[in-house]
Amino acid sequence: MGKALTLACIECAKQAGYLQIELEVVAENASAVRLYESVGFQEYGRNPRGFRARSGWQTLVLMRLELDS
Repeated sequence: MGKALTLACIECAKQAGYLQIELEVVAENASAVRLYESVGFQEYGRNPRGFRARSGWQTLVLMRLELDS
């Protein structure tokens, strides 16, 4: 379900004329990172204090997908 929704969002962005999609995902969420990588997103950086949870700071993975290539 998650992959189908992600692909639908990518297609919608293409139809709207976007050239790139960017997102942030909590690094500990390995399933989400794998999902985004499986549809072509690439990591371009990390923010070690990107998200404050009850347990403390969590690293965010910065990812992007170029749509114009």
